[in-house]
Amino acid sequence: MKKWILGGLVALSATAFAAPGTVTVQHLADAPSYFSIMIAGNGTLDGTYPGWCTNWAKHIDDNVPYSFHWYSSYSDSIPAGLIAHPENLDEMNWVINQKFVGKDAGANLGMYTSGDIQLAIWTLIDDEFDSSTVGPFSQARVDKVVAMALQHNGYKPKCRDDIGILVDPGTPQGTVFEIPRENFYKCHVPDDDTK
Repeated sequence: MKKWILGGLVALSATAFAAPGTVTVQHLADAPSYFSIMIAGNGTLDGTYPGWCTNWAKHIDDNVPYSFHWYSSYSDSIPAGLIAHPENLDEMNWVINQKFVGKDAGANLGMYTSGDIQLAIWTLIDDEFDSSTVGPFSQARVDKVVAMALQHNGYKPKCRDDIGILVDPGTPQGTVFEIPRENFYKCHVPDDDTK
Protein backbone atom coordinates (compact mmCIF):
# COMPACT_ATOMS: atom_id res chain seq x y z
CA MET A 1 0.00 0.00 0.00
CA LYS A 2 2.81 2.43 0.91
CA LYS A 3 4.51 1.75 -2.43
CA TRP A 4 1.31 2.61 -4.31
CA ILE A 5 0.89 5.87 -2.39
CA LEU A 6 4.54 6.82 -2.88
CA GLY A 7 4.34 5.96 -6.57
CA GLY A 8 1.26 8.13 -6.96
CA LEU A 9 2.96 11.10 -5.30
CA VAL A 10 6.08 10.69 -7.42
CA ALA A 11 3.96 10.63 -10.58
CA LEU A 12 2.09 13.70 -9.35
CA SER A 13 5.24 15.65 -8.53
CA ALA A 14 6.79 14.92 -11.92
CA THR A 15 3.72 16.03 -13.84
CA ALA A 16 3.79 18.80 -16.41
CA PHE A 17 1.58 18.81 -19.43
CA ALA A 18 0.43 21.00 -22.27
CA ALA A 19 -1.99 20.58 -25.15
CA PRO A 20 -4.11 22.52 -27.62
CA GLY A 21 -7.29 24.05 -26.30
CA THR A 22 -8.60 27.30 -24.87
CA VAL A 23 -9.16 28.73 -21.42
CA THR A 24 -11.87 31.30 -20.74
CA VAL A 25 -12.40 33.04 -17.41
CA GLN A 26 -15.30 34.85 -15.82
CA HIS A 27 -14.68 37.03 -12.76
CA LEU A 28 -17.24 36.28 -10.05
CA ALA A 29 -18.73 38.28 -7.20
CA ASP A 30 -20.06 36.75 -3.96
CA ALA A 31 -19.15 33.26 -5.16
CA PRO A 32 -17.07 30.36 -3.81
CA SER A 33 -14.13 31.32 -6.06
CA TYR A 34 -12.60 34.38 -7.74
CA PHE A 35 -13.07 33.01 -11.27
CA SER A 36 -15.11 30.50 -13.13
CA ILE A 37 -12.64 28.87 -15.54
CA MET A 38 -13.75 26.98 -18.64
CA ILE A 39 -11.39 24.66 -20.50
CA ALA A 40 -12.48 23.68 -24.03
CA GLY A 41 -11.03 21.78 -26.97
CA ASN A 42 -8.60 19.70 -24.95
CA GLY A 43 -10.61 16.66 -23.97
CA THR A 44 -8.63 15.65 -20.89
CA LEU A 45 -9.60 18.67 -18.81
CA ASP A 46 -12.64 20.05 -20.64
CA GLY A 47 -15.13 21.50 -18.20
CA THR A 48 -15.84 24.45 -15.94
CA TYR A 49 -14.01 24.80 -12.64
CA PRO A 50 -13.60 27.14 -9.67
CA GLY A 51 -10.42 29.15 -10.08
CA TRP A 52 -8.12 31.79 -8.67
CA CYS A 53 -5.68 34.39 -9.98
CA THR A 54 -1.97 33.58 -9.62
CA ASN A 55 -0.45 36.80 -10.96
CA TRP A 56 -2.09 40.07 -9.94
CA ALA A 57 0.23 42.24 -12.06
CA LYS A 58 -1.18 40.86 -15.33
CA HIS A 59 -4.71 41.33 -16.69
CA ILE A 60 -7.04 38.77 -18.22
CA ASP A 61 -10.35 39.60 -19.92
CA ASP A 62 -13.61 37.83 -19.23
CA ASN A 63 -15.18 35.65 -21.91
CA VAL A 64 -12.13 35.69 -24.20
CA PRO A 65 -10.78 32.26 -25.21
CA TYR A 66 -7.00 32.11 -24.75
CA SER A 67 -4.64 29.38 -25.93
CA PHE A 68 -2.68 28.06 -23.01
CA HIS A 69 -0.29 25.60 -21.42
CA TRP A 70 -0.95 24.05 -18.04
CA TYR A 71 1.00 22.35 -15.30
CA SER A 72 0.32 20.40 -12.17
CA SER A 73 1.00 22.58 -9.15
CA TYR A 74 3.23 19.69 -8.02
CA SER A 75 5.28 19.64 -11.22
CA ASP A 76 9.05 19.97 -11.26
CA SER A 77 8.71 21.61 -14.70
CA ILE A 78 6.75 24.78 -13.91
CA PRO A 79 8.38 27.50 -16.05
CA ALA A 80 10.50 30.02 -14.15
CA GLY A 81 8.52 33.18 -13.50
CA LEU A 82 5.07 31.63 -13.85
CA ILE A 83 4.67 31.60 -10.06
CA ALA A 84 6.66 34.01 -7.87
CA HIS A 85 6.80 31.57 -4.94
CA PRO A 86 6.42 27.99 -6.23
CA GLU A 87 7.75 26.78 -2.86
CA ASN A 88 4.32 27.66 -1.43
CA LEU A 89 2.17 25.78 -3.94
CA ASP A 90 1.61 22.92 -1.49
CA GLU A 91 0.23 25.44 1.03
CA MET A 92 -1.96 26.91 -1.72
CA ASN A 93 -3.31 23.42 -2.42
CA TRP A 94 -4.12 23.07 1.27
CA VAL A 95 -6.07 26.35 1.12
CA ILE A 96 -8.18 25.37 -1.91
CA ASN A 97 -9.05 22.06 -0.28
CA GLN A 98 -10.46 23.70 2.86
CA LYS A 99 -13.39 25.28 0.96
CA PHE A 100 -13.28 28.24 3.33
CA VAL A 101 -15.75 30.53 1.51
CA GLY A 102 -18.98 30.84 3.48
CA LYS A 103 -17.58 29.20 6.62
CA ASP A 104 -17.38 31.00 9.97
CA ALA A 105 -13.83 32.21 10.66
CA GLY A 106 -14.47 32.20 14.42
CA ALA A 107 -13.27 34.78 16.95
CA ASN A 108 -16.04 37.16 15.79
CA LEU A 109 -14.30 37.55 12.40
CA GLY A 110 -17.37 36.73 10.33
CA MET A 111 -17.63 34.46 7.30
CA TYR A 112 -14.78 33.79 4.91
CA THR A 113 -15.23 35.39 1.47
CA SER A 114 -13.67 34.66 -1.90
CA GLY A 115 -11.78 37.93 -1.45
CA ASP A 116 -10.18 36.56 1.70
CA ILE A 117 -9.08 33.41 -0.10
CA GLN A 118 -7.80 35.22 -3.21
CA LEU A 119 -5.70 37.53 -1.03
CA ALA A 120 -4.40 34.55 0.96
CA ILE A 121 -3.39 32.81 -2.29
CA TRP A 122 -1.59 35.93 -3.52
CA THR A 123 0.15 36.29 -0.17
CA LEU A 124 1.43 32.74 -0.48
CA ILE A 125 2.48 32.62 -4.15
CA ASP A 126 2.68 36.16 -5.60
CA ASP A 127 5.02 39.11 -5.00
CA GLU A 128 2.85 42.03 -6.06
CA PHE A 129 -0.86 42.50 -5.40
CA ASP A 130 -3.43 44.76 -3.83
CA SER A 131 -6.93 44.31 -2.53
CA SER A 132 -8.74 46.63 -4.95
CA THR A 133 -10.17 43.91 -7.19
CA VAL A 134 -11.24 41.19 -4.78
CA GLY A 135 -14.48 42.49 -3.30
CA PRO A 136 -15.29 42.14 0.39
CA PHE A 137 -12.45 40.85 2.58
CA SER A 138 -11.04 41.10 6.08
CA GLN A 139 -7.29 41.33 6.56
CA ALA A 140 -7.70 39.47 9.85
CA ARG A 141 -9.34 36.55 8.02
CA VAL A 142 -6.66 36.64 5.31
CA ASP A 143 -3.92 36.56 7.93
CA LYS A 144 -5.63 33.63 9.68
CA VAL A 145 -5.81 31.58 6.46
CA VAL A 146 -2.17 32.31 5.59
CA ALA A 147 -1.00 31.39 9.09
CA MET A 148 -2.90 28.09 8.96
CA ALA A 149 -1.63 27.34 5.44
CA LEU A 150 2.00 27.88 6.45
CA GLN A 151 1.56 25.10 9.00
CA HIS A 152 0.88 22.68 6.09
CA ASN A 153 4.20 22.76 4.27
CA GLY A 154 4.46 19.54 2.26
CA TYR A 155 0.67 19.09 1.92
CA LYS A 156 -0.34 16.55 -0.74
CA PRO A 157 -3.97 16.22 -1.85
CA LYS A 158 -5.52 12.79 -1.43
CA CYS A 159 -7.41 11.03 -4.19
CA ARG A 160 -10.73 12.68 -3.37
CA ASP A 161 -9.16 16.08 -2.76
CA ASP A 162 -8.71 18.77 -5.39
CA ILE A 163 -5.42 19.59 -7.04
CA GLY A 164 -4.51 23.00 -8.39
CA ILE A 165 -3.76 23.06 -12.11
CA LEU A 166 -1.74 26.10 -13.18
CA VAL A 167 -2.83 27.76 -16.41
CA ASP A 168 -0.33 29.77 -18.45
CA PRO A 169 -2.10 31.72 -21.23
CA GLY A 170 1.07 33.65 -22.14
CA THR A 171 0.73 37.43 -21.85
CA PRO A 172 -2.55 37.47 -19.85
CA GLN A 173 -2.44 36.65 -16.14
CA GLY A 174 -1.98 33.10 -15.00
CA THR A 175 -4.69 31.28 -13.11
CA VAL A 176 -5.14 28.11 -11.11
CA PHE A 177 -8.21 25.92 -11.19
CA GLU A 178 -9.39 23.21 -8.80
CA ILE A 179 -10.04 19.72 -10.13
CA PRO A 180 -10.56 16.52 -8.12
CA ARG A 181 -7.61 14.12 -8.40
CA GLU A 182 -10.11 11.28 -8.74
CA ASN A 183 -11.07 12.66 -12.18
CA PHE A 184 -7.81 11.20 -13.47
CA TYR A 185 -7.02 7.54 -14.07
CA LYS A 186 -5.85 6.03 -10.78
CA CYS A 187 -5.96 9.55 -9.31
CA HIS A 188 -2.88 10.62 -11.30
CA VAL A 189 -2.57 13.80 -13.28
CA PRO A 190 -1.50 12.92 -16.87
CA ASP A 191 2.25 13.19 -17.43
CA ASP A 192 1.77 14.88 -20.80
CA ASP A 193 -1.47 14.64 -22.72
CA THR A 194 0.19 15.68 -25.98
CA LYS A 195 2.24 12.45 -26.18
